[in-house]
Amino acid sequence: MSENVENLNLAQPVHSIAELSVNPNNTTAFMSFTRPENGGLDITFEKAMEALGAKNITYGVLEEDLRRAVEEKRYGENICAARWTPPVDGVDGKVTYHFDTRTVIAPVEDEHGVVDYKNLGIVRNITAGTPIATITMPTEGKPGCDITGRVVPQKKGVPANIRAGAGTSLINDGTELIAAIDGNLRYLNGAFSVEEKLVINGDVDVSSGNIDFIGSVTVRGSVFEGFSVTSKKDITVNGSCNGATLTAQGSISVRIGSINSTINAGGKVVLGFCENSRITAGGDIESQSFVGGEVFAGNDIRAVGKGVMVGGKYTALNNIDAMTIGSENYTRTMLILGNNAVLFEEREDLKRSVKELEDKAEQLGMILNSLNEMQKVSKLTPEREQMKADALRNRLKMQAEVRKAQARIDEINTALELAQNLYISCRKTLYPGVTLRINSSIMQVNSMNCCCRAAVVGGDIVIKPL
Repeated sequence: MSENVENLNLAQPVHSIAELSVNPNNTTAFMSFTRPENGGLDITFEKAMEALGAKNITYGVLEEDLRRAVEEKRYGENICAARWTPPVDGVDGKVTYHFDTRTVIAPVEDEHGVVDYKNLGIVRNITAGTPIATITMPTEGKPGCDITGRVVPQKKGVPANIRAGAGTSLINDGTELIAAIDGNLRYLNGAFSVEEKLVINGDVDVSSGNIDFIGSVTVRGSVFEGFSVTSKKDITVNGSCNGATLTAQGSISVRIGSINSTINAGGKVVLGFCENSRITAGGDIESQSFVGGEVFAGNDIRAVGKGVMVGGKYTALNNIDAMTIGSENYTRTMLILGNNAVLFEEREDLKRSVKELEDKAEQLGMILNSLNEMQKVSKLTPEREQMKADALRNRLKMQAEVRKAQARIDEINTALELAQNLYISCRKTLYPGVTLRINSSIMQVNSMNCCCRAAVVGGDIVIKPL
């Protein structure tokens, strides 16, 4: 009897069941089906889904894969039943600089491979509105979801670390850094800035190279021979200029003075002293002494303090004021006053140019006549034909230049008819050897005059006491 019961138990059917293995982070779930025995029932899709539900697995269920595994009776095989959707992390913001953050002091090489050893690249000119950097904004990313339906947060992108230094601005919702002003671009303490004024703490020499700046320049030392400072605004030199060149669209100030230098300013020029230098200014020129050189002012020339003007040529479109003009040695000194005087010089130069052009044109005319006579006898050789063509072309060109110069001479003659109430003031001594030209009137000073003023009276220059 007991043997029969045992046989009955062995023959009892065993149904297929779904066994589930879940990743500890609830990111995946694997299912396997036990094989049915003794005529037990096969696994069904519904039973598989019930097994998932029992484990609270509701998201990312791979129903099609499970259904296929059930239909194919893939017993004993590990089947991925559910898979999470991982979060998509955001992308950090990024800064793309359009300029090097390093300051490299080295001779600059141009696009042709020519190295300028006096340009060390210490100035980076930039104009307002020029892009300095492009900023890529961070992205938020996208949250994920585990197989139980729980939201898995993403890591959001971190904004780029960028500061708008002085003279710069962030625009377009913070996606672009631009220069807000004209100036010198610098990278300092982790940020770009634009300096409207450039300060050279020492001298302008081999250590700095030439300076060419879009804004105002202050040189705390001196500017040495062979070097230049150029500014689209003002230049201030606390020391001196020796064999140097200064060029500014604004004003120029050299506290100690200028020796053998060239200075060009659109505005005023102020010097401690001026010696054998070429100075041109759109406004006033002021110095304690002028010795030699050539000076042109669009307004007044003033010799202040000890107020010496000796040797050289001084031209002012307005007035000239000095303490002493010339010297006891009768040093040749020329003072030219007024626009008419400038026009008079221009007219004389044009007359000389016209005479030279007419002489050359006449010589070319003689060559043409000679070649024409030769052509009547026989055909000219190719070389002589070319000579004839060149002579004719150059002669026509010179004749056109003569007509242009003559038209300008006529304009000047008309302007010279206009008078200006200008004067040259000398508060101490006006020495012989000085030539005065006011408008179209000229006077050679032949005697010493003290505390006087020279002006045009009745078409002549007259010297009167102050």
